[in-house]
Amino acid sequence: MNEIKVSPKDRVAFVSGANRGIGRAITIELLEKGAKKVYAGVRNLKSMDDLKPEYGNRLVPILLDLRDDRSIIRAAKLAKDVEILVNNAGVYESGGFCSDETLDSMAVNFEVNVWGLVKLTVSLIDYLKQREIAAIVNISSLLGLASMPIAGAYSASKAAVHSITQGLRGELFLTNILVMGVYPGPINTDMTRDLEMEKDSPVNVAREIVEGLIKGKEYVFPDVMSKQVGELYLTEPITVERQFAHFISQEEEA
Repeated sequence: MNEIKVSPKDRVAFVSGANRGIGRAITIELLEKGAKKVYAGVRNLKSMDDLKPEYGNRLVPILLDLRDDRSIIRAAKLAKDVEILVNNAGVYESGGFCSDETLDSMAVNFEVNVWGLVKLTVSLIDYLKQREIAAIVNISSLLGLASMPIAGAYSASKAAVHSITQGLRGELFLTNILVMGVYPGPINTDMTRDLEMEKDSPVNVAREIVEGLIKGKEYVFPDVMSKQVGELYLTEPITVERQFAHFISQEEEA
């Protein structure tokens, strides 16, 4: 286990998908914990205007569209001093594997959640290696550990993020870089507005993630549900898989 601890105080961070939800909360939490600068990767620069009066030049919005390779390259060139990379940007396209929309759903989820994450990480990895200490934080999901049938394509993309995180952790084990995987449950964001279940807040998730950086955690289960499921997953992964499948069966029956 890598024992690198990365306090955000006086450090430079890059957060993708920073304009709303978990990404916005992480951006604010890093700034509140003393980050020297946070690059906020967004598709609309004006989406961060309301935060500028409070954080000034410490908040640096950058145009970033993970579907656009040129956008990723330009953003990376502007963030050469990055020390903490938070791969938060993602999409949720529902659907399983037995429908006419399967391939389209897979393509949408993987384009952003997987390929976009990998491209941004590869673009910044050499800069991170140059730092005294650094961190890569990948936002996966509980559904990356056990799939739910109604969200099979999304689950597969987040499972890929989990595997990529493990791969990076292995490759960077002898370096200065902490690699953290984050596995949220249902969080109260635009992405989950149609899900009728109890949800935790992005603010609580962000606090857990930044606290995980400070403590040097490689796995973070940042909300009430993920803490419960995560503990079970680490000992009985097959039980979690069956519970998730049964949950969907009950929803369909209702």
